[in-house]
Amino acid sequence: MTQFNLDLINKWPTFGWPLSSSTSIAALSVYAVGGFDPKLALDFIGNTYRTGGADSTLANSVTHARAGHATMVDSDGLLKWAPHNLLTYSQDFSSWPTSPNVTITSNTIIAPDGTTTADSAVFDGNANARVEQGITQTGSRVLAVWMKVPSGTQGVYIGFTSGDLSLVTVTDQWVLYSYESASGTYPRINCRDIATVHIWGAHAYRRDLGGMANNPDTSNSYVPTTTSAVYAPRVGHHVYNGSAWVNEGVLHESEARTNYIQDSHLQNTSNGMGTFSTTRAVFTENNAVSPDGTTNAAKFAGDGSSNSHRANLYVQGSGTSPWLTDKATFSVYLKQGTHRYAQLEIIDGYVTLNRFIINIDLQTGTIIGTHETGSPTAPLSTIENVGNGWYRASATLTKNGDNPRTDAIVMFSNAGAASQNPVMISGANDYFYVWGAQLEAGAIASSLIPTSGSQVTRAAETLTVPAANLPYSSTNMSIQMDGRMTYADEDVSGQLKFIRWLKDNNNEIRVLYDTHSSYGTGRITFQQIQGGNFRIVNSGSSIYPAGLSVPFNIASRHGSSFVNGSISGTALTVITNPVALPDLSTSTLSLGNTFMGTIGKFRVWDEDLGDTGIATASSPSTEPSLQLTFDGSSTSSFTVLDWSE
Repeated sequence: MTQFNLDLINKWPTFGWPLSSSTSIAALSVYAVGGFDPKLALDFIGNTYRTGGADSTLANSVTHARAGHATMVDSDGLLKWAPHNLLTYSQDFSSWPTSPNVTITSNTIIAPDGTTTADSAVFDGNANARVEQGITQTGSRVLAVWMKVPSGTQGVYIGFTSGDLSLVTVTDQWVLYSYESASGTYPRINCRDIATVHIWGAHAYRRDLGGMANNPDTSNSYVPTTTSAVYAPRVGHHVYNGSAWVNEGVLHESEARTNYIQDSHLQNTSNGMGTFSTTRAVFTENNAVSPDGTTNAAKFAGDGSSNSHRANLYVQGSGTSPWLTDKATFSVYLKQGTHRYAQLEIIDGYVTLNRFIINIDLQTGTIIGTHETGSPTAPLSTIENVGNGWYRASATLTKNGDNPRTDAIVMFSNAGAASQNPVMISGANDYFYVWGAQLEAGAIASSLIPTSGSQVTRAAETLTVPAANLPYSSTNMSIQMDGRMTYADEDVSGQLKFIRWLKDNNNEIRVLYDTHSSYGTGRITFQQIQGGNFRIVNSGSSIYPAGLSVPFNIASRHGSSFVNGSISGTALTVITNPVALPDLSTSTLSLGNTFMGTIGKFRVWDEDLGDTGIATASSPSTEPSLQLTFDGSSTSSFTVLDWSE
């Protein structure tokens, strides 16, 4: 905590009263509550991180894991790949395979980040002298690397194969050189002269969709790696509020999901399983700018006849092992063309034919009707404005389990109620746009999983705080978390787990969200377990409604003789019968252990904020830009909202 004397910097006249020169003032961060600064503060929206009360970085504050790519929305509103680096050993070229004509010396000069981690590569003049490594990624991607030479200039080739290279002129200043290609799987640096080239920070990343979002730790495309490729957390994910794109923090999805549609952008149609086939309608590929900012959306037009106009697909498991056995969700991005209304339909099995249909007004972005046939279980519909006239709509039902087949349909419709196979006259110019179709096992649509020719699975992700970064206290602690959750009511106890600080099942602190009807749907539970003794504080039911991007803000206080929680600025009733805190001093904490949505901020204090404090912590942010505390006392303090006032 920084302390300074205002007498010495002649600021007291501004405040109108003097203090003695011995008075010390402690400056609190904007994350403080009740005069207490959190030792841990993870601000995923502000991209500011503090551990042990000191400034840190995202990578040093939390541990993230996801075995593969995922999508997010960047500040420009475009759907992009989350930051990643397909290359290993991005700063250690001695670990790269090289030809015998290259000698690598590690850590020879100062790198672009100010550390002495840049390597020197000495090429012997052989035309094939190169540093390279293999990747499995195909499609459009970029190789980028910082390079400089000791003096003068030097021609160096970078690319992905011996026949797919770009010649760049390297100078005696660090420059990030890059080359984009759709061929080859061996990113390489090739110099055909006798020369020394300094190299640092190699990275390869996908360039399809809207490209890749920048790494918030480096503010550019570089994601450092060591022994394996890195798929970074989706920090800086934006949500459209109807007029602007709003940063909601880190997009976190603890569930693995598979898109069973083989061509998500509807670029190919056939009668094969997992691809669309059209009836009295046609897709025109690459006809409009999609939510990823490229012209890859399809135009969906009727044939002019008086009938139904639709595109069907089906997916089917094998034998008694269907792919979609429980809840199935069909989602697609839609935009009005000359035709205003569209329908989505999801069908449980080809025999039982339990259907759920939603009718959508593409001008207003609203669901104007639903229709059911058979006995679809727990149908659910959603629609989300994603900007530029695009809406993402979804339809969900719970399968009965008697058939491995699931069908999904997108079709023309009329104003008013939804209906099966609506008959309408489609003029020659009647069309709307479609993009990003997804059929997945789950109770609500997750982030888009792009496909092109085959099914794709997005792996589950974890976000944990190492024990060394957690300010554990055996006396008392306070915790706060906010964000937006996306969920459907699944009638499950502990459906969401916001926080789980776990030593073992008999010693932990956790915050759960229940949708089980016997507990009251929408109940939040704050639990403190020590030696198998449960101490629980519950909210009432219906605290936060099910849906897309539902905002939440929760806080709790934990001590050897008390437990309490607070929800959106309202503290619950404290219980005073715990006998001890669980020993979590060496335990990691899982954020969003079971969670789909965004996390904005997470804070931990090794202090008891009291009921008033946790109510403040769970309220909408009203922190001043600076707080000053006299002589360490939180009871005699003032705040400065603006130094210029």
